[in-house]
Amino acid sequence: MICSLNEIEALARKAARGGGMSWGLAEETGKAVRWLSANGFPGPQLLAELLCQNDGKPYCDLAPQQSEGIWHARSGPLCPIVAGTLICDRAEDLETEAALRLGEVAVPLLLLPFASEAARTVGSTVILEWRGMCFGLDGGAPKVRGEEAALGVARVSSVALSLAGAQALGQVWTGAGRHVTCDTMEVLESFAQRTYAPATEESRAGAGAGQDND
Repeated sequence: MICSLNEIEALARKAARGGGMSWGLAEETGKAVRWLSANGFPGPQLLAELLCQNDGKPYCDLAPQQSEGIWHARSGPLCPIVAGTLICDRAEDLETEAALRLGEVAVPLLLLPFASEAARTVGSTVILEWRGMCFGLDGGAPKVRGEEAALGVARVSSVALSLAGAQALGQVWTGAGRHVTCDTMEVLESFAQRTYAPATEESRAGAGAGQDND
């Protein structure tokens, strides 16, 4: 099915909250999935993959910490939403450091919106890359170079973000980002339903039409 960007953002936000993210992270997730969909990437499908990977994990254990110049999660792979906020917070460091390096990251395509925002912050094109893929981001349409099969990987062992320099940026990506499969929709709706309050006797009693005394 084809969904509007507003529908995609709202569902992504609710699903992220139902998946255990704080409201702040859920808001960032909704914006990130919207950005991906607007730029031709399967944002909802990527989020569904991430939420399934992280289901039941406390997000405090996914907080990034630095060791020998590389950012890792306390446990397991980095969550790309959590790591994305780190990228935005440390965007200006790219002007003085060779690269911002991340260790193992789940669903790395979800980093793209945050790298794009980092590019806007520093006013320069940045490169986001992992094995087989390279993205040029300048705040506009992303440019892609590499193997298309590496786009949808569930996790990668390392990711680097750096200023572009003289690197070739590749081709502008085009795709049907607003197309959402029924399977993806079911997964996201199942997470979103966790945010709904359970029915009570009081809420059931107040449902339906009231008495008409006219």
